[in-house]
Amino acid sequence: MKKILAFYFLIFFIFPGILMAADNPEELYKKGNSNYGDEDYAQAVSSYEKLLEINEVSPEVFYNLGNSYFKLKKIGKDVLNYERALRMDPRDRDIRFNLKLARSMAVDKIDTAERGFALSVIFFLYDRMTLNELTAICSFFYLAIILLLIFSIFFVSKRRVVFYTAGSFGVMLLVFFIFLSAKFKDENFAKTGIIVVEKVDVRSGPKEDYLLQFTLHEGAKASVIKKVQGWYEIDLSRDLKGWIPETSVDII
Repeated sequence: MKKILAFYFLIFFIFPGILMAADNPEELYKKGNSNYGDEDYAQAVSSYEKLLEINEVSPEVFYNLGNSYFKLKKIGKDVLNYERALRMDPRDRDIRFNLKLARSMAVDKIDTAERGFALSVIFFLYDRMTLNELTAICSFFYLAIILLLIFSIFFVSKRRVVFYTAGSFGVMLLVFFIFLSAKFKDENFAKTGIIVVEKVDVRSGPKEDYLLQFTLHEGAKASVIKKVQGWYEIDLSRDLKGWIPETSVDII
């Protein structure tokens, strides 16, 4: 009887505690870092992936996961996780540097339209702000305008200055609201994927018997237009479009 009670004690109290400790986010993160330091990159990937499975999402986890895949020479997964890290922390220089390095190792070099000086400045600001930051900035300018208009009611002599200031804030609000709308669309409606298999044939339709148009390799980045029966229609540029199996690409 004592042995039976001890057995049930282990099942109901000891084992769950061990499992909870194993799934503890902090312990998993430390384990992943330790595995990486010991050059056990496959086990580091396993630890970081478990963190993502329990929804412990952060730029640090994606960045470390990208580094681990980089060491394993899996460029597709490497680029994917750097992209995810950059989306969460767009001003991190290490993430940007490593992403640029990983992209340079990809086989496919997709030409993109060059931006002029004005567009480069605009996108410099846009690319380095998160959705939450843009929301906070828009909220600040909106409240500031409301307060200035209320202020103008009580201080007639300062009304012209207040109106000019409110107008300037209104312009800034419009600019950042456009940024916010574009960022919200990019992250919630527009889908961008990274090729995560060694290579994939891009076909003219969503079946293997459609015409082969060209081949993509891991690490290539493409816009995902729609999904049909396990296939994604992708768009790389005006002249590069087609269909690839869903399993060959991961959405950022």
